[in-house]
Amino acid sequence: MFRNLLLTALASALIVAAGACGGGTDGGTAPATTPVPTSTASAGGGTTSIDGAALYAQNCAGCHKADGSGGFGPDLRGETDVAKVTAHVRDGGSRMPAFGDKLTAAQIQALAENVTSEL
Repeated sequence: MFRNLLLTALASALIVAAGACGGGTDGGTAPATTPVPTSTASAGGGTTSIDGAALYAQNCAGCHKADGSGGFGPDLRGETDVAKVTAHVRDGGSRMPAFGDKLTAAQIQALAENVTSEL
């Protein structure tokens, strides 16, 4: 009886942890609630490029840590293939949820470029 209860609690914790990917920088315990804009207004009235670092902080750092060293998710440091990262962010895989329905293609591209150049 106690063993079944323990296994049920463990399974529930794993499900909650897996669903937490995409959360903020709090270690993946809370889902992100504020979308990051695709662009921001500049002083000259135009727009600036998408902030891949902000997208990473809001959607990835909870599982991959702020420095990309991993944790719940794998270590991303040294990743150089933008197309591979783009596809994985868009489509998900393994324990990672897909972000293709949460982020625009341009946001995913900026995020992938940030991962491959900044981490």
